[in-house]
Amino acid sequence: MIRVFRLLRYCPSLIWRLRYFKKFGGLLHIRKPRNLYEKIVQLSLAYDKNTWPVLADKYRVRDYIKDRIGDRYLNELYGRYDNANDVDFDALPESFVLKTNNGCGTNIIVKDKSKLDRDAARKRLKYWLRYPYGELTGQLHYAHISPCIIAEKYLVQSNGDKGLTDYKFFCVDGVPKYVFVETDRVVNDHIFRAMAFDMDWVARPELVNPTIVLTEYPERPESFDEMKDIVARLAQPFKFVRIDFYEIDGRPIFGEYTFTPTVLDTMSTACQEEIYEYIR
Repeated sequence: MIRVFRLLRYCPSLIWRLRYFKKFGGLLHIRKPRNLYEKIVQLSLAYDKNTWPVLADKYRVRDYIKDRIGDRYLNELYGRYDNANDVDFDALPESFVLKTNNGCGTNIIVKDKSKLDRDAARKRLKYWLRYPYGELTGQLHYAHISPCIIAEKYLVQSNGDKGLTDYKFFCVDGVPKYVFVETDRVVNDHIFRAMAFDMDWVARPELVNPTIVLTEYPERPESFDEMKDIVARLAQPFKFVRIDFYEIDGRPIFGEYTFTPTVLDTMSTACQEEIYEYIR
């Protein structure tokens, strides 16, 4: 069945049209986009085959980041594995994160190794390695990633068990426009709270999907100015991209590049319209 699904890489526009119809009950306009969602689809179908698969690859992007801004902004890497059976749990520390490099939400967060069901973890990783995420979503830059597993340091902020705060920078023509600060995320799920800020750290609650907006504004991160500068360097030369960072002990830590973000879950209609005017 997986092999059959991989044939879908030859018809990504059909997959996007089916996804659009399922979500909105209407026809997707690709040649002449009418909104940000359709514009992202158009950009994804004309993706840069030399760059997007590398930057979407959670392993290969590390070399790109190291070359552009230095390895001090990378999370610590414990290991890379081609097969789930190769993961040496005994060699890993008591806490760590396992993830596959070729999808979205394929993370296993291990806070206490003694409580981990290793067989279940391997089974899940094997499934994720085979899962044709790019083909099934029409995002072909994921389909051209050679799948592997990576083990990284489990990041902890001063807020302890409250989880990591994500700083998601939305960039247009290489310029960061807004940062969406996301907190209270449920692991491997799209449940979170958010607030948007401009590049002067002025809150823009009207830009956030009202169902997830934070009522208390987060404090400006200590490294915000450094983050802005780094993001501006990493956003070149892309028409539209989201670049994520964390802050650990006052230091920015790179998260990921996302060329096809789920803006409908995060942005208000007004925000989507504003960004669409920038990139149409």
